[in-house]
Amino acid sequence: MQLRTKSRRSPRFSMAAIVSLIASWSLSLVTTASLVAVGWLGHSTHWTFGLAGHAEPHGAAGEHAGDAEHAGSGAEGASVDGPEDAAPGTVRFSSREALERTGIEVVPVERRPMVSELKVAGVVDYDERRTAQLSSRVGGSIWRVEKHLGDVVRKGEVLLVIDSQEVGRLKAAFLNALVTFESRREQMAILEEVQGAVMGRQLREARAALREARIHLVNDEQALVNLGLPVAIADYEALVDEARAERIRTVGLPEQIIAGLTDDVVTSNLLPLGAPFDGIVVGRDAVVGEVVEAAKPIFEVADVSRMIISLKVDKEDAGKVAIGQPVRFRPDGSTEEYSSRITWISTEVDEATRTLQVRAVVDGQSTPPVAASGALRAHTFGSGKIEIDRRGTAIVVPSQSVQWDGSRWVVFIPSGDVAFTACEVQPGVREGNVVEIVGDPSEGTLERVVGAGSHVLKSQVLLERIETGEL
Repeated sequence: MQLRTKSRRSPRFSMAAIVSLIASWSLSLVTTASLVAVGWLGHSTHWTFGLAGHAEPHGAAGEHAGDAEHAGSGAEGASVDGPEDAAPGTVRFSSREALERTGIEVVPVERRPMVSELKVAGVVDYDERRTAQLSSRVGGSIWRVEKHLGDVVRKGEVLLVIDSQEVGRLKAAFLNALVTFESRREQMAILEEVQGAVMGRQLREARAALREARIHLVNDEQALVNLGLPVAIADYEALVDEARAERIRTVGLPEQIIAGLTDDVVTSNLLPLGAPFDGIVVGRDAVVGEVVEAAKPIFEVADVSRMIISLKVDKEDAGKVAIGQPVRFRPDGSTEEYSSRITWISTEVDEATRTLQVRAVVDGQSTPPVAASGALRAHTFGSGKIEIDRRGTAIVVPSQSVQWDGSRWVVFIPSGDVAFTACEVQPGVREGNVVEIVGDPSEGTLERVVGAGSHVLKSQVLLERIETGEL
C-alpha cells in the first residue's frame, strides 16, 4: 500500500497572506501618523503653516474672542457696577468716546396732562328715534306731490295728497252719524217733555237709541282722526249741512293748496300726508297718479340736527368703556372733529365682526341748506377716540425709555458723565409714543432719562446678570 503525504503548499500560502496583511497595517499606521503630524503642525501654527506670522499665543487669541462676543451682546467699553461705590444696576463706560459710539441720548422728563384713548372705527347714521318712514294709512292714488328729495320740511307740512275712496266713505259716515245722533237727541227731548203721556218702554228705547247713535258718531270721528285728519264733533255740531260738507271736504289740506283749487276738482277723497317733525326729505318714492298701498313707505324724513355715531370696540377693550366717556370723531376726508359722549353700550358682541358697538349722539347740527359743508352726513365712515383715562399732571417719558430688565420695568438716569443707573418704575397711561410714570421713583429728582439707546444699557445689564448666573 502506498502512503500519501500531505502537501506543504498550504502552509506556504498562509505565510504569504500574513506578510501581505502586515504590510497593509504598516501603511495604515504611516497614514495615521502623517495626519496626526499635519494636525499638530496646523494647530501649532494656527493653520498658517508658517505662511503668516502669529504674533500672539493661543491663550491671548481666546481672550480676544471672548471680548468680541461680549461686545456683540453688550456695549463696547461698558461695565456694570464698575466702582465699589456704584449703585446696583449702574452701567459705566470707559470713556466719553465709547459712550458716544452707542448712540445713547438723554432727554428731559415732562410733566403734563395725560390722556389714554382707545382708537376705534365708526360710522355716522341718522337717529332712528328721529327718522320716519311715512306711508298712507289707506290705499289710493297720488293726487299731488308737495315735497321732493332734499327739501327741508317743518312739523305738520304736507308732503303729498292722496285721493282715496275710503277717505270719502269715512267722511260721509261721520256726517250721517252726526245727523242720526242729532235726530235721536231731538226725539229724546220730545219724549222727556211728555213723559207722563208715554209709556216707560218708549223712553227706555229712545234713551238706548240715543246712546247707540252717540257711540257710532264717536267711532266715525275716531276713524278720521286715525287717518291724521283734525276732526272734532264739536266743530261740526253748530254748522248746517252745507257748511259741514264744505268743511269736511278739505279738512287737513293747507290753505295754499285750497286757495289754488276750484270746487269742481276738489273731492272729499283727499287725504294729506304731513311731516311728523322738522327735518329733511331723505327718501321719496312718489309720482302723481301712482297707485299706493296702505302701509307702503312713500317718504322718509330724518332730523339731521341730531346724528348718531356708532363705534366698534375690540372685545378685548370692552371692559374699558363706560357710559359718559368723552368721544372725539373725525369723518374720513375731513379735518374737523366732533365731540360727544357715550350714550349707549351694546349688551352683546357682534357675531360677524366680534366687536362691541357703542354709540354717541352729536347734537346741534344745522339743517340744510344752511348746514356747513363739514356737517356730519349719514353713512360716513371715520375714526373715533374714546377717552378711557385722564391724568391732571403726570410724569411723562418717551416709550423707548421704559425697558424690561427681566424682572422689573426700569428707566436709566444719568449718574455722572459716562455712567447710567437703572431706576425701577411703574408705567401708567400711554399716549402715542410717550408713557406716564406712576408716582415719582426718584422723589422729585427725576429730571432726565435715557431715550434713544436705552436698549443698549438694558442689554448690558442682562448680559452681566447672565454671566453672573442671576438669570
